[in-house]
Amino acid sequence: MEWRKEVIISRNLTFTRSVLIILIILTFFLGDKWLLFILLTAVILLFIHHAYFSLLGRDLHLENDKEITRMNIGNEGAWLFTFKNKGVPFVKGSLNIAFDDCIEPTTYPYVKNRSFLEISIPFRAWTNEQVEVRIPFSAIKRGISHIYKFEIKVNHLFGSGSIILNYDGIIKKKKLVYPSRKIVHALKEPSVLFHGYQDVRNSLFFDPLQPIGTREYIKGDSFQHIHWKATARMQQLQTKVFPHSGARHWLFILNISEGHSIHRDLEELISYTAFLIEHAVKENIPFAVAINIRTHSDIPYFYLSEGEGRIQRQKAFEILSMLSIHSFPYPPHLMLKDIEKRGSSIPIVIYIGNQNTASNNVLLSLKMKKSTIFELENVNGQGVMKEWSQVTCKRRSG
Repeated sequence: MEWRKEVIISRNLTFTRSVLIILIILTFFLGDKWLLFILLTAVILLFIHHAYFSLLGRDLHLENDKEITRMNIGNEGAWLFTFKNKGVPFVKGSLNIAFDDCIEPTTYPYVKNRSFLEISIPFRAWTNEQVEVRIPFSAIKRGISHIYKFEIKVNHLFGSGSIILNYDGIIKKKKLVYPSRKIVHALKEPSVLFHGYQDVRNSLFFDPLQPIGTREYIKGDSFQHIHWKATARMQQLQTKVFPHSGARHWLFILNISEGHSIHRDLEELISYTAFLIEHAVKENIPFAVAINIRTHSDIPYFYLSEGEGRIQRQKAFEILSMLSIHSFPYPPHLMLKDIEKRGSSIPIVIYIGNQNTASNNVLLSLKMKKSTIFELENVNGQGVMKEWSQVTCKRRSG
C-alpha cells in the first residue's frame, strides 16, 4: 500500500461498544421496540464509522515525481503536492509535513523543532477528486531541504480517536538553497607558466596555428613568422601576430576543518568559495574543487574534476549547499598529498581555510612544481586573497 495506517482509538469508544451490546440484549428481552431501534441505529452508525476508517486512504495516490528546485537565499518558491483520491472522501483532515529549516513557509504557521520546521494545514478530498496543495516558502539560508514527515491525520467523527496515514516512501522533492557570495578582495590573475590552448593575455606562450593579424617586423622576430603576402602588399616586412594562450585552470581547495572539528567560520569560507567559483564562470576559467569532507567513494574526500560553465558551477554549488557542521572532515594534508600524487599540472591553486605545517609542506612542493598558489584570509570580516609564499607559511604555522 502507498500509505501506512496508524489507528488511535480512545478507550471510551471501546467502552461504548460494550455498553451498547449489553443494552441491546437487555432491551430485546424487555421488548422496548423504540429503545431497541435507537440502540440498533447507534450500532449501525458505529459499524459505518468503522468501515469508513478501514477504507480511508486505500485509494489515495500522491504524485511523487523526482524534483529538485535550485534557488538563492531570498528567493521565493513553493512545495506543490498533487493527490488523486479514488476512494472514500476525506471530509476533515490535516496534512502534516516536516522539512529542513533552510526554507520558511510564508503563508502557513509553523513550529520549529531543532533544525526542522513542522506545519499542519487542512486537507480535504472528495471521491474521484484531484487535489493540489501548495505551500509557499522563502529561502532563508544555505542548505538542502528534504521532507522527513508526510502524513494525513483524520479525527474520528465522534472524537474518539484518529487515523494517521504515513506516506510509505521517500518524498522525492527537495529544495536546494545555494550559498551567498561574499566578495573576495585583491583578486588578480597571475602569469601562466603552463602551456595550453586558452586565451590568456599574460601567458608566456602563444598559439602558432591561429594568427590574428600582422605588425611591422622588428629585429629578433622569427623568420618563419614573417607574413609574405602582407609583406608584398605593404612593401615592408610584416610579422604574424598570435594570440597568447596557456593553461589557466584553477583548483579550489576548501579546508572545512579547524583542528579535529569543523571550522567556526564555515559559512564565510563557503561564501568566499562561492564568490570565486562565480568569478571563474564569468571569466570562462575551467576549475576543479577539492573539499576535505569524508566520502564513501574511491577518493576519500570530495573532488569535482575540472570543468567549466554553468553546469560545473551547479555541481560545485550543490556540494557547497550540503556542507554542514555535522560533516566529517578528512585530514587536509592527506588530501593535498593525494592531489599531488595524481601528477597532473595545476596552474593555479587557491587554498581556502586553515593551514598547518603538514599542509604547508605539500603546498610548498606544489609551488616547486611551478603551480601559483593563492591563499584566502579573513581580515576584519572581509575575504582577502593573496599569493602564498614560504615566508607566509612559516608565520602561519608558528
